[in-house]
Amino acid sequence: MNFIKKWIYLPLGLGIILLTFVIASLFDIVIAVMNPRFYSTAAFITVFGVAGIFAAVFCYVKAIERATVKNEFARWSIIILMVITGLLFFFPLAALEGGEYEAAFKSFGVTLALASFIFVKGKVDF
Repeated sequence: MNFIKKWIYLPLGLGIILLTFVIASLFDIVIAVMNPRFYSTAAFITVFGVAGIFAAVFCYVKAIERATVKNEFARWSIIILMVITGLLFFFPLAALEGGEYEAAFKSFGVTLALASFIFVKGKVDF
């Protein structure tokens, strides 16, 4: 039980990343339905790119709040989680569905991985 309590912040961070991706997908659908003239490939990529940045920020803030011991190990484990998740979105997940949503997955993955480097130099506590 203590092991799960000690590491619960990492699955929480992963859940926040996935939830942000789902919200971005729903927002993208709303944009496509409400204003089809505005909807383009650039808007598609931009929505998921901005969502990747929000995912990185929300993941870091909520995961570091939830960590039982707020130290450098917790901070770096969250950053590594975000980078690995971003790379997973960029490489293997982008090829799903015949590459139809490749731009969305790659945009989200790149911005998630790169935005995680914002937290490399900084404080642990929020």
